[in-house]
Amino acid sequence: MAGEVILKALRHVWLTLESLKVPAAVMGGIGLAAWKYVRATRDIDLLVNIHGHDLATILRQLQAAEIRPKSDRPTTSLGKLDVIQLLYQPPDAFVDVQIDVFTSESEYHGKALERRVQMRLSDLDVQIAVLTCEDLILHKLLAGRIIDRADTAALLRANRESLDLRYLLHWVAHLDLATQFAEVWSEALPGERMPPLDRSAADFE
Repeated sequence: MAGEVILKALRHVWLTLESLKVPAAVMGGIGLAAWKYVRATRDIDLLVNIHGHDLATILRQLQAAEIRPKSDRPTTSLGKLDVIQLLYQPPDAFVDVQIDVFTSESEYHGKALERRVQMRLSDLDVQIAVLTCEDLILHKLLAGRIIDRADTAALLRANRESLDLRYLLHWVAHLDLATQFAEVWSEALPGERMPPLDRSAADFE
């Protein structure tokens, strides 16, 4: 699980976003731990929906809570997502924790935030929202790095029996992730045939 300094930073940024009424969900390494796969992490990844909010105002309010931009131009684009890189130094800590805030107004990312689940992680005294395992898998596939591929395989192995495959395969098809998902499925679950993709319009959109 994440270290004490990371959890202190998560608690602070989470309560700050809650006070601003910005819909958010934890993803990244901390999200992995919520779904039975623990690996070391040194930062915090959050998906937020800024629809109806003024980003400049949000950034000013975050700075008032001592959550500051990492650079003069903290926002970069990553596919369909914009990433805002922030830093926060918890009290009595001697290091900054990086907080990557992913923002999007796409249909899929809105759906992912609607499906987020409330959890209370060990060693954290506040309840937070985490992306579902299916949506964490999809975000890892979209990111496409080697470490994300390894994370996706681990999530499949650990959560195979509880996954909502219809939802997952629907968005794999609609986000053009079929090739990547098929490769990771074979790696994670050798010998098990992958179910057919769901290309229907259906009730997920």
